Amino acid sequence: MQVAKMQNAVFISGAGKRIGEFLVRQFLAHSDYPVIFSYRSLRPQVEELMALGAVGVQADFTKPHDLAGLVDEIEQQVGSLRAVIHNASLWMDDHQAPPGSLGYHQMFAVHVEAPHFLNTALAPLLLQSDSELKDIISLSDYSVDRVKADHIGYLASKAALRTLSQGYAKKFAPQIKVNDIAPSLIIFHADDSDEYKQQRLAQAALPIEPGAKVIWQAVQYLMDNCYTTGTSLRLDGGRFIM
Repeated sequence: MQVAKMQNAVFISGAGKRIGEFLVRQFLAHSDYPVIFSYRSLRPQVEELMALGAVGVQADFTKPHDLAGLVDEIEQQVGSLRAVIHNASLWMDDHQAPPGSLGYHQMFAVHVEAPHFLNTALAPLLLQSDSELKDIISLSDYSVDRVKADHIGYLASKAALRTLSQGYAKKFAPQIKVNDIAPSLIIFHADDSDEYKQQRLAQAALPIEPGAKVIWQAVQYLMDNCYTTGTSLRLDGGRFIM
């Protein structure tokens, strides 16, 4: 017996933890959209998301073969897509990933090459949606606008992701809206020191740790708005005015 394909699904890359995991949970709890997501490593959070009804596909975006396999799996499971969200990310400083290193190339593979490939490969499924609005949303980084001398490679790759988003906004208009979200501090890591936390909070006009809910709110805004494409929405707590 052939299983019916998901219609008007949301695809989220790199959703095995943190912000991606939160977005999957929010879509499942607060929308009618089925969810398919990619993850790099199997972990308890991934198993929980699949138990809740999301479809998980293992894929390492640093491996081109995995990307092709991911698209094949999506095409088998999904009849149409309502949105594609590029959340997968690698964060390394220039000491960890100097120019020409494996880590340097991996950041560009995850932040640029994979979204570039997936936008083209998944556009037909977006166009199959019966929703009036169809979206591609990427997550870049607020610091692209405030360059850091020790994260040149990382921020260059995120800047390229934002440029990619703008290019596809022009290419896919008016059928598909393409936008970017540029977050700053969203969630501290468990091992962040109190000194570091206070230093980061003092950089913002709104000195709080907002949590992943603000990413969810931004995604909802972009998906619901019929007149926004080619933009980068800053989530920076007012850092730009400090």
